[in-house]
Amino acid sequence: MQLISGMRSVLSRLVRQVQSFRNGLRFGFVYVRARSFHIPQKIRIAGTTVVLRLPPEQGAFFDFFVCLLRNEYGLRKRLSHVETILDIGANLGFFSMAARSHYPKAAIHAYEPNPRVLPYLKENTSQLGVVIYPEAVGGSNGYVSMQDSGDSNLARTVAARDGSVVQVSLATAIERLGGSVDLLKLDCEGAEWEMFGNAEPWQHIRNVRMEYHLFHGETVQEVEGNLNRLGFEVIHWQPDLTFGTVWASRAKGG
Repeated sequence: MQLISGMRSVLSRLVRQVQSFRNGLRFGFVYVRARSFHIPQKIRIAGTTVVLRLPPEQGAFFDFFVCLLRNEYGLRKRLSHVETILDIGANLGFFSMAARSHYPKAAIHAYEPNPRVLPYLKENTSQLGVVIYPEAVGGSNGYVSMQDSGDSNLARTVAARDGSVVQVSLATAIERLGGSVDLLKLDCEGAEWEMFGNAEPWQHIRNVRMEYHLFHGETVQEVEGNLNRLGFEVIHWQPDLTFGTVWASRAKGG
């Protein structure tokens, strides 16, 4: 059993390595291995050369791997007819860039509330037809403040009447895209739990690819339970200790 488990582990690593190499070629660079890898200064997105502007932080390296090299949000996997994409928690823009590469004609709206990273996001996506909203997304309209004391991809929003950052509801974000979303990417450091509370907007979403967060004792079973209640079937998990990635699609009849 140990031998079989070891062989499966080696095969899994080999598959990830090949996939990462292919994804690197897709974006115009050669990837060999993580240990020697540095984010390239420029990449190719849908025939356009994008010069990357990034903050000096480890989080940028991590998100580059997640969105572009590893494709952990599963772009082109078990998805069809993607014409509208909502990127909540866009950060430096890596997911929106990857989405534009896979879906060159889709309408992409990206939301990022952190003023510290907005200049990077805007510059990285300026040639790609991505509509940027410098706002948070939550369960309702209002204001939030930022908790931002480390890498920018770990920054969180906190509801605050005197907050300086505008928050719009998930319903508002969907309406701005024409009233329906083919693919929702959600990575908002815990704000997803507030959005789970209002079922109506989720009826206008076909596919969800999200990073969930278990900061306050929540469980993966609660994540799946909420998605099921909202009409989705979970089709893929990538778990970790306090967060993970989940893919879900609207269940038949949901």
